[in-house]
Amino acid sequence: MVDPESYVDINVFVYWLGNHPTFGETAYEWIKKIEKSTRGKYVTSTLTIYQTLVIIAGLTGKNLKVQELIIEIVNSIKSLPGLTITPLTIEDISQATKLITEYDLDYEDALHLATALRNKAKEIISNDKDFDKTPLKRKFDQK
Repeated sequence: MVDPESYVDINVFVYWLGNHPTFGETAYEWIKKIEKSTRGKYVTSTLTIYQTLVIIAGLTGKNLKVQELIIEIVNSIKSLPGLTITPLTIEDISQATKLITEYDLDYEDALHLATALRNKAKEIISNDKDFDKTPLKRKFDQK
């Protein structure tokens, strides 16, 4: 696999699928870029899929027993041609505990950072400014 250029944070998927009033359009622009790119240019974690499911279920008032919701979300994300979905590893879980202190992150962000670093991503697509403290270049706005 080619080293990915970008790790895609959960908020991109939540804003896109949830049609966020402020960030939905920007997230959709990123999704279009991912759709047009070659596989391997963008990467995210299986953790992202799970977190997206939980958040969208909460936003819609549904629960994680609604198969249609799960299938729709999972298929929407996994069908993006330029996106590789990588499993969260035990090494990521261990590394994240160190990254919490090193970059002053919460554990969730540290897990995403650990996964991005393991996959040699150079940047992160996210509007979470906490990633500005990390070695990844953060991108979100396309203006």
